[in-house]
Amino acid sequence: MQESSMSSRLAALGGVREAQSAVELDTRSRMFVTLLASVVTIVISSFEGQTVLFVASLLYALSIRRYRALLIAYAFMAAMMGIAVLFTYGISRVMPSMTFSLPALAVPFLRGVVMLNVVLPLALTCRVQALLTALKSLRLPFCIYIPGAVMIRFIPTFMHDIRQVSETLKIRGYHLSFGEMFRHPFMMLRLLFTPLLFRSLRTSEELGIAAELKGLEAEGRFVPFTSSAWTRRDTLLVLLAAAVAALALYCHFYWGSVPAHGMR
Repeated sequence: MQESSMSSRLAALGGVREAQSAVELDTRSRMFVTLLASVVTIVISSFEGQTVLFVASLLYALSIRRYRALLIAYAFMAAMMGIAVLFTYGISRVMPSMTFSLPALAVPFLRGVVMLNVVLPLALTCRVQALLTALKSLRLPFCIYIPGAVMIRFIPTFMHDIRQVSETLKIRGYHLSFGEMFRHPFMMLRLLFTPLLFRSLRTSEELGIAAELKGLEAEGRFVPFTSSAWTRRDTLLVLLAAAVAALALYCHFYWGSVPAHGMR
């Protein structure tokens, strides 16, 4: 009875995994969405068109259900935007000829957020094997698809490093918060960013060693462990991305207003 129940549980678990793998999107479709968003967000320079891209990309980012990672990424993006606003305001005070305008900064900030929304699903859901297979299938040179895969996979690796460093600091009695970062910036720089720098260097070495152990060479043949499958969900995602891009372009050319001072 125990063996039969164990076998039934394993069969059920296998069925769940097959169902999860069946509904997963192919890496190529996510790459197409990222490429299309990067091109369209450069072409569109109006607030209305960028708003359409932002809403659609946010729904796309929420579909992976990694809310904590998305919230942390938005917090870092907001901090970078705040620093940019402060520096722009300071330059405008020193140079009166350069006027300071928050509406003029809206479109550049929206462009950054749109790219964040489309890059995170690609980085957090695609495995290295699937990513290398997809880039290799595009007939790209070795010097392009290997750095591209490393850059995309660096995002979840860097998030894991941040988690480990923060847990280490909590064990030592340090409490990480935005208030502490503003009150003691140099101490946070020494305790947080210095370990992250050395861990990033170590991660780059480990990625290079892992590539050599897997037999990735400039003239070598790359045989994938599992073959990728294009499903109807991937086709639907590509069609929806194209429809959103067309809608954003329509809003840009017919209803859009170019930001002040020609900032694009």
